[in-house]
Amino acid sequence: MRTWRILENAAFNYDPSADYISDPSCIIGPISVTCEHCEAKKWIGEAPGMCCNGGKVQLPRLMDPPESLRTLLIGDSAEVKHFLNNIRRYNSCFQMTSFSTTKEIRESGYMPTFKVQGQIYHRIGSLYSLANAEPKFLQIYFVGDSAEQAEQRCKNLPQTRQDIVLQLQGMQDHHNCYVQSFKSALNLKW
Repeated sequence: MRTWRILENAAFNYDPSADYISDPSCIIGPISVTCEHCEAKKWIGEAPGMCCNGGKVQLPRLMDPPESLRTLLIGDSAEVKHFLNNIRRYNSCFQMTSFSTTKEIRESGYMPTFKVQGQIYHRIGSLYSLANAEPKFLQIYFVGDSAEQAEQRCKNLPQTRQDIVLQLQGMQDHHNCYVQSFKSALNLKW
């Protein structure tokens, strides 16, 4: 294991074989400073005013998450550990659109990066899945009842548990204004 010592342009030349952790200049320590204006948690070397510009920028306080999500985020059960280890999968269970690219740019010396030029579009597709196609993304919101929706989400994303998906779906139905809009659109008589 070689010791990493040269910092010049290091951010532009990532070396996966370098032992960054052993270099003392890379150790930033714990988040132990609290901003006197906005109470943001910061590192010791972080510039003052970086969070709220010395109290000039004031944002509303974040609301606590709904209880079902809060329990999944801070609990200590096996269910919570599973959720946190697979949190990206559970997040993907509820995406309404797809986002993709047809071109991947790889440059030597850089970590793989997603670059966008021009306009970004989210593909929403049809609201109902095509014949012989599995529903995905927004289409799942138009499938049967909650149990069928949860089953489809778990089928699309392996290693997710239906009981957790049902819990998150209930939270979405109750707290997410977009989900509520789509659900009410289903009940309209055309």
